[in-house]
Amino acid sequence: MSNIFNISTSNSFVDTLATKLLDDYKNDLLSLSNVVILLPNHRSCTSLSEAFVRIKGMQPTLLPQIKAIGDIEEDELILTGDTALQEFTKIPPAITPIERNIIFMKLIISRHNEFGLEKISLAQACFLAQELGNLIDKAHLQELDWSNITNLVPDEYATHWQETLKFLDIITSFWPKILDERGLIDSAKRKSLLIKAQCHIWQSQKTKQRIIVAGTTAVSPSMKLLVKTVLDLPNGEVYLSGLDKDLEDDAWEDIDETHPQFELKQLLDYLQIPRNKIDNLVEPKNKHKEKFISEVMRPAAHTHKWLNITPLPIEAVKNIKLIECKNSRAESISIATILRETLEIPSQTAALITPDRNLARRVANELIRWQIDIDDSAGTPLSLTPWGIYMRAIVKAFSLNSGKNEILALLRNQLFLFNKDDNIINHLDKTFWRLKQKHIEAEKLLQDIKDISSEFTNIIATPRACLSDILKAHILIAEKLSSKSASPNDSILWQNEDGEAGAAFLAELLAKIDILGEIETSQYLDFFESLMRSVVVHNKKNYHPRIRILSPREARLNHFDRIILGGFNEGVWPTIPSADPWMSRPMKKDFGLEQPEKQIGVLALDFTTFLGAPNIYITRAQNDSGTPTIKSRWQMRLETVLQALKIDIKEVKETLYTNIAEKIDLPQKFIKIEAPAPKPPVDARPRKLSASAFEKLLRDPYGVFAEYILKLKPLDELDKNVDVSDFGNIVHKILEDFTNRYPNFYPENAKEILLDMGKKAFEENNLSLEKLSFWWPKFNQMIQWISENEHEYRKQIKTSHNEVWGQMFFDNAPAGRFEIYAKADRIDETTDGKINIIDYKTGRARKISEIKKGYAPQLPIEGLIASEGGFDNIKKAKINSLMYWKLGDSIISVDDGVDEILNDTKQHISEIINLFDFETTGYLSRPNPKNVPEYSDYEHLSRVREWSIKEDGEE
Repeated sequence: MSNIFNISTSNSFVDTLATKLLDDYKNDLLSLSNVVILLPNHRSCTSLSEAFVRIKGMQPTLLPQIKAIGDIEEDELILTGDTALQEFTKIPPAITPIERNIIFMKLIISRHNEFGLEKISLAQACFLAQELGNLIDKAHLQELDWSNITNLVPDEYATHWQETLKFLDIITSFWPKILDERGLIDSAKRKSLLIKAQCHIWQSQKTKQRIIVAGTTAVSPSMKLLVKTVLDLPNGEVYLSGLDKDLEDDAWEDIDETHPQFELKQLLDYLQIPRNKIDNLVEPKNKHKEKFISEVMRPAAHTHKWLNITPLPIEAVKNIKLIECKNSRAESISIATILRETLEIPSQTAALITPDRNLARRVANELIRWQIDIDDSAGTPLSLTPWGIYMRAIVKAFSLNSGKNEILALLRNQLFLFNKDDNIINHLDKTFWRLKQKHIEAEKLLQDIKDISSEFTNIIATPRACLSDILKAHILIAEKLSSKSASPNDSILWQNEDGEAGAAFLAELLAKIDILGEIETSQYLDFFESLMRSVVVHNKKNYHPRIRILSPREARLNHFDRIILGGFNEGVWPTIPSADPWMSRPMKKDFGLEQPEKQIGVLALDFTTFLGAPNIYITRAQNDSGTPTIKSRWQMRLETVLQALKIDIKEVKETLYTNIAEKIDLPQKFIKIEAPAPKPPVDARPRKLSASAFEKLLRDPYGVFAEYILKLKPLDELDKNVDVSDFGNIVHKILEDFTNRYPNFYPENAKEILLDMGKKAFEENNLSLEKLSFWWPKFNQMIQWISENEHEYRKQIKTSHNEVWGQMFFDNAPAGRFEIYAKADRIDETTDGKINIIDYKTGRARKISEIKKGYAPQLPIEGLIASEGGFDNIKKAKINSLMYWKLGDSIISVDDGVDEILNDTKQHISEIINLFDFETTGYLSRPNPKNVPEYSDYEHLSRVREWSIKEDGEE
C-alpha cells in the first residue's frame, strides 16, 4: 500500500521519520508546519522534535504539529479540525482520579461485608479503589460493556470471587448513575470518545491535511479506528515501528499474546492488510541483526527450526554486549560507568532503560561520584519527597501513641522552622529527656509547640472525627510549624516542586474529602500516605542533557546512541504480572479483558525495539541482596540462538565494565587494621573496679578504657520499651523485698506471698497486656520453682542478706592501693557458720567451667570479699558454696574446691592489677575471641567489624 510503511528495528524511528518529512518539504519548509503527527506519548513527541533539530542543526525550522495520542495517563486529548471544538464540547469532562478514588472508597467501606470482612481500613479501601479504577479504565479502553458482568456464572468461581463478583455488579450498576449526577465520565472513556469524535470529523470532512499516525500499535478499538480513518484520508499516512518481515507465515499465524508482534498482528488483521504488502520506508541499516532479533523471539511452537537455522554473519550481533555482574552494586557501577564514558564522546547520548526502580536509584546515586545529575523520568512519589516526609512526621508527632522519637524527628525535619534552634533541640534530646535534667529553653520550646498544635492534637486524639476537619487542621499546623513566626503567610511549605505538587494534591483532596465523612482518626496517617503515593513529583533541576533513565514504555521510539537494558533478570524483564484483587484470570477471560500475559508481549516489543539500537548493553546481577537471580527468558533465548548460529558467546560478552566496578573503589594499598590498644598514663587508669567491671577487664579491656578512662556513658533510649532486662529487675526486687521481710525463716505460705508481691509489682510498672501475657506465666513458674527448692534449703540457713555492698583492697599494686567492690544479690549465713553466695539469674547462667577457669570471676570475687569480712554486717567466714540460681530451672553450684578457686581468683586479680599498672600495657579490644562479652556498649567504638575479619592463613 502507498500510505502505510514500516520503519525497521535497526533504524532510528524518529530520525528516519524526520528525514522523510524534511525531504518531502525541502523546497517548502513552511508547509511542514501544517502536517499533523500523532505519536504514542509525550516522550516520543519530544524525541521527534529533537530529531528535527539534530538533522537541521542550528538552521531555524518550523516543526510539524506533533501530538501525543495514545498516552492513557494524560487527562485530555485535543486533536485538530475546525469543527472539533463543537464535537468535543458534547463530551462530558472527566472525573478526577482523586474524586473517583474517594467515591469508590466510600462504596467499598460501606459494603465491607461483601468481602467477608468485619471492617476495611481506609488504606485498604484506598488500594482497592485505585485497582477498581484501573479495572474500569481497562474495560473502557477495550470498550467492554459492564452489563455483561451478569453473564459471568458465579458458581464457576471460588467463594470469595463470587462475593467480589456481586460487589462488582453493584458498583458497575450504580457507577454510571453517580457519574451522570455529576455530569462526568471516566477519563479513559472520554479519551476514546474524543478519538472517535475526531475520526468522525475527518471522515465527514475528508480533510486534505496531511495526517500521520506513527509508532503506535493501536491497542484499543478507538485507536484502531483512528489508524483506519487516517489510512482512508486523501493525505493520511501510517508508519509502523519494527514490523517483523523475516518471520515465516506459519510462525506469524502462531503468534500469541506474549510475542512482541502480537499487537501489530492484531492491528494488521483489523485493517485487513497482509504483512507482505507493507514496505519498509528505508532499507534496514542491519538486515542481519533484524533477522537475528526475529529468531530470538520466534514463537515457542517453531523453535525446533533453530536446529536448521540459516547461518548469519557476525554483523548480526554487532554492538550487542552482555554484561553479567556479581551483584546489584557491581551492576549499578557498571551502568554508571557506561553512562559516564558516553559523555566523553561529543554529542553522544545514552539511556538506562529498566522497569527496576531500585536499580534506577542506585545508578543515579553512583553518578553523583562524578557530580552528574541524571533525569529519572519516573520521578519520586510525593510521600517520599521532603514535603511528604514532613507531613507524615507531623501526624506521627502528635498522634495519641506518639513518643519522644517522633517529636524529635519532626523538630529535626528540614521544613520545621518554628523557633528552630539546633542547640536547644540537642539539649531537649540529651539534657532534658535522656539525662532528666532541667532545661528551661527546651521546656519552653515543647510548650510552645504544644500550644500551637492543640487544635490538631485534640482532633487526632478523638476516636472518630470528620476527615475534612482533620485534613484542615493538619494543613494549618504544617503551615505554622514551617514558619519561624508561626504565621501561615510566612510558611515555606509550598516551595519547590514537591511543595507545589503537595498544594495541588491538597486543593483537589479538600474539594472532595467531605464524601468520606467521619473516620477513625487512627487510620488517618495510612490513608493520607496511600493517597500521596499516587502523586509523582518531577524535579526541575538541571539534569545532564545527554543521558536519561527511562521506563521501557517511554523509551520505545526514542533515539540514543547507547542503550543499556538494566536488571535483565526474570521478574524484571519481563515483570511478573501482579494479582488483581477484583477479577481472577478466568473471570477476566470470560469478561473479555486482556490476560496479564499481554503485558509480557508489550515488554517483549520494547526489548526487540531496543535490541536494534546502534549500541546495546544488556546488564544483569547474578545476585541481588544475597539471593541468586535467574537471567531473563529473553537472554536465554538470545544465548540459545547464538549457540545455534555457532557464534561464540565471547563475541557478545563484555567484561571491561565489571572489572572497573570491582576496582573503582579499591584503595591504592591495603593496610591491615589492628585491634585498638590504647595506653593511657597510669595516673589516668582506674584505682577501683566492680566485680562485673573486672570481668569486663578480662574479656574486653577496651570497654573499661572507654567507660572508666574516657568516661563515655551510653545514652538512654528516648522511648525505651520494657524488655527482658526489666523483667529481671522486677523479679530481683521482689525476691529482695521478700527475703528482707523473712531473713531468718521461710513462711509456709511463701508462694502466695510472692505471687501477691508480683501482682503489685507488675501493676506498679504499668505493663502492657502483651507483656503480662508472656511474663506472668513465666513468673508463676519461677515462684513455683522457688517455693519447691527454697523451703528445704532454708532449713540449713541461719539468716539471709540481700543486695549487700562489700569491698577488698590490694595494697601491694605497683601504682598503689587498688579496690575491688561488689554488690551481691544474696549472701546466706548457714547454721554451721559458713557462707553461701547466691546470684539470681532470670536468663543465661554461667557454667561451672567458666567459674573455675576464671572467665566468670564475679561470684569468686564476692566469695573473697565475704571470706575477708568485706561485706557490711557480715562477719568473715569460710565460703561453703558459690551458686547461680537459674530461676524456674536449676541451681548451678560450686561446692568442691571453693578455697582453691578463691585463691586462684585472688592471685589472678593481683596479676591483672599489676599488669595494667604499667603504661606499656594497652587496653586491648577482645584479647581472647573465644571469651568475648555477651554485650558491649562500646563495640562500635573499637570498630570490631573492621579488624576482626580473619585473613587467609591466619589463626
